[in-house]
Amino acid sequence: MGADNPEKDKKKQAPSMPAFMPFAIGMAILLFIVALYRHADMNAALGHSQLSPKEESKLQKRLKEIDDSEQYALVATEDGYYACLHSGWSTYYLHAGEIWKYGVTSKGQFGRYAGKFLRNNKVSYVTQFRGNLAECLKEEQVKLFNYPYLPENLTRLPEFRLARPPYNAIMR
Repeated sequence: MGADNPEKDKKKQAPSMPAFMPFAIGMAILLFIVALYRHADMNAALGHSQLSPKEESKLQKRLKEIDDSEQYALVATEDGYYACLHSGWSTYYLHAGEIWKYGVTSKGQFGRYAGKFLRNNKVSYVTQFRGNLAECLKEEQVKLFNYPYLPENLTRLPEFRLARPPYNAIMR
């Protein structure tokens, strides 16, 4: 009796997929294909782009500067008071030949400083090391970390010794 009941058989069957599901799956596949095509199209466009001759020239110049950098020191040219950026004093007394600042540049002396700046601050620009930018930055760090142990600094009274040259505001 119960086996012949057709309504019971309908309840046991798996529910059918809603009518919009094939449409949604189709749209998802279509969107995926469009996204892949656009990604491939963008990569192709980027791969074939070129710099203008002017941009290429600027890039090559900058790459050369990075390869041809220098680590320098600005050295006091006469005894006197020099601007100080970190010691708590606005000026600091240096003897001729003492280090006022260490730095790195890829532009050379006159690309980095105007002659007027050097004259007004009574310093001379001395190249201490030449190499690529990374090598020069390393050399600068060696000089900055060793500054407290330079004879010019150690001859000062302990309360007047500096952690770094007067015009190096911070340790980078």
